Amino acid sequence: MKNDELNANGLKGVWTALVTPFFDEQVNLSKLTQLVEFAANAGLTGIVPLGSTGETASLTEDEKTEVIKTAVNAADNRLRVMVGAGTNNTPKTIANVQQANALGADAALVVTPYYNKPTPEGLKQHFLQVADASPIPIVLYHIPSRCGVGIPVDLVLELSQHPKIIGIKEAGGDAWRSGEIARLTDDSFAVLSGDDTLTLPIMSVGAVGVISVISNLAPKRFREMIDHCLINDYKSALEVHQKLSPLLSALSLETNPAPIKGVMNLSGLKVGDVRSPLVPVKAETREVIGDALIKLGNWID
Repeated sequence: MKNDELNANGLKGVWTALVTPFFDEQVNLSKLTQLVEFAANAGLTGIVPLGSTGETASLTEDEKTEVIKTAVNAADNRLRVMVGAGTNNTPKTIANVQQANALGADAALVVTPYYNKPTPEGLKQHFLQVADASPIPIVLYHIPSRCGVGIPVDLVLELSQHPKIIGIKEAGGDAWRSGEIARLTDDSFAVLSGDDTLTLPIMSVGAVGVISVISNLAPKRFREMIDHCLINDYKSALEVHQKLSPLLSALSLETNPAPIKGVMNLSGLKVGDVRSPLVPVKAETREVIGDALIKLGNWID
């Protein structure tokens, strides 16, 4: 059972980009339920299963379905659920969005089509076709480092006028761009940070929240930082950011989600390893992550 339809205002706060836990190379649905409970107990806004952090490209169709069902059931109306539904195939993306709706999701996160490298007109047609067919709100996902192409700002502004497109996850590493999108769109469209390391500066120029990796491990602390930002208390937000900075830096040493899974395993959350073609982090990275975790001690609990 879903909450009332999500709007841009409802995007405010922290959304956890959920890892997909494995046990003996199978999706560990009981552990996934625990991770959702962890996010709910921290008072987060929502969860995002089947994103980049969820290793979606490595899951079977049946596994994806079970992940959505488990996440929605575990959220139990305490958290919003935004399902990663984007692909580089427009009809498949539409089908994914419609499935997410049927399984109880509140919104769909739709990434820029990867590998195809569509022109801006191709991007426009893709996103409009998906939005026109969607029964739930859409959040655009700009991450050119993974997709090979980004969404131009003028196209974001045009797409923001569609009633089903309520926001964008900005993971392009450009705080200026994020701020310009926030400045040039109205209150019916929200900017979310898609990069934990840049969330503080992106919030300072108009973002209203984050789809976060580190909140798999430290949801209360990252929510604390976002809460400070939302009331313009950037001095307090900076204090949290600076305490987390060594761990945030360590989580950027190798391809996500190998580092976050590594630190979660070290902390006792035991989410298993990544699936091929990803590999667990190198010993040197694990040492850096472990040192950062030890220095934080009980502070992140």
